[in-house]
Amino acid sequence: MRSWTDLTVTYMKITCLVEDRARPPLRAEHGLSLHIEGDVNILFDTGQSGLFMENAELLGVDLGDVDLAILSHGHYDHGGGLAQFMEINENAEVLTGEGAFRGRWAVEDGSERFIGIEEITDPRIRLIDEDTVIHEGYTILKGFSGPFRRPLGNRTLFMESAAGLVPDTFDDELVLVIDGPGGLTVVTGCSHNGILNILGTVRDHFPDREIGMVVGGLHISGDALYVASEIQEFEAGKIYTGHCTSEEAFKVLGRSCNVNVLRTGTVIEVD
Repeated sequence: MRSWTDLTVTYMKITCLVEDRARPPLRAEHGLSLHIEGDVNILFDTGQSGLFMENAELLGVDLGDVDLAILSHGHYDHGGGLAQFMEINENAEVLTGEGAFRGRWAVEDGSERFIGIEEITDPRIRLIDEDTVIHEGYTILKGFSGPFRRPLGNRTLFMESAAGLVPDTFDDELVLVIDGPGGLTVVTGCSHNGILNILGTVRDHFPDREIGMVVGGLHISGDALYVASEIQEFEAGKIYTGHCTSEEAFKVLGRSCNVNVLRTGTVIEVD
């Protein structure tokens, strides 16, 4: 795979359409959806319903102009609004990881809860099974091996297999890397493979580029001290996070990193 380290995106605007918190008239739900405007207009995740579309209208974001949609992984709070998006945008291709439509479950105290997304059969949906350059300066990474521990919150998350429910491997997880102003911007949905392993993979692919910004959910709760002690190694310039990043983790990370709140309506402009 060619890494476009000699090409940079000259302008980028990220608007958070859905997150767990919002200020009126915007509304919130447990989920994440980001609109990324630049050389390519991208919808990254769709939240759990069509709420992202209502917020987009209030924020002046035209979802009809989206060129490409990316689902970070097959959980309802990131892909539940996909069908609604495909109804209002008849042209955008949808990229998601191979295995995203498998059955996913949360198992706690003996109770099972379906947390996957219903499969949609449409020629516009393309399942990604390898790292993919989608445009000059825009790369999707898939497959995050590394020495760091996975999030503790993964312990209650399972997927369907021929043998029944087994611990989820999250091998469908996708991360978008944009080579733009200020270095690399890493866009992640939930970081189920561990934000440390994700950043390590990004560094391996782009060894000559600095990580200027991380945007998305980090899936950190009881392991905040561990992540905070290791993440400084990657020297990420700014971190915008919310959704599955606990309040405790936000405070802990803030002691050593430039951490910023990501909520419904947050706008990040870089040029």
